[in-house]
Amino acid sequence: MGIGYFVDKTKPPTEEDLQTAMGEAYPLWAGLTAWLAETFLIEGQLTYGGKNYGWNRWYKRSGRAVTTLYPQVDGFTAQVVLGKVEVEQALTLPLGERVAALVRETPQFHDGRWLFIRVESEQDLADVRRLLELKPRPRKKVI
Repeated sequence: MGIGYFVDKTKPPTEEDLQTAMGEAYPLWAGLTAWLAETFLIEGQLTYGGKNYGWNRWYKRSGRAVTTLYPQVDGFTAQVVLGKVEVEQALTLPLGERVAALVRETPQFHDGRWLFIRVESEQDLADVRRLLELKPRPRKKVI
């Protein structure tokens, strides 16, 4: 079984499809996507990740991934990849028990720890934001 819900390559989900699938968790998705646009000055790109990942919203900046969001039934999963320095910083953050355990227990690969965080609550959303705040952000232009 794959991580994504929308796995038909020929049918990208509409915003209405996303809202229907995620149900009560859709405001968490909407809040995170708005925060990403404001904080990182990027809009997510709808991409197809294959039959195991399905359609997702991929956020990248300067050729590097910030996060990927996978819509699912009654929630969504945020993929956050942390490098070694970011993991050290993440271990000191006030995270919820479940996400803190993911940070501690996920194996470290050469390109980082690949965290797949199921977002179903405000706590999950806050934890994802805290982790993403460890990523480099663009400098805001001063006028």
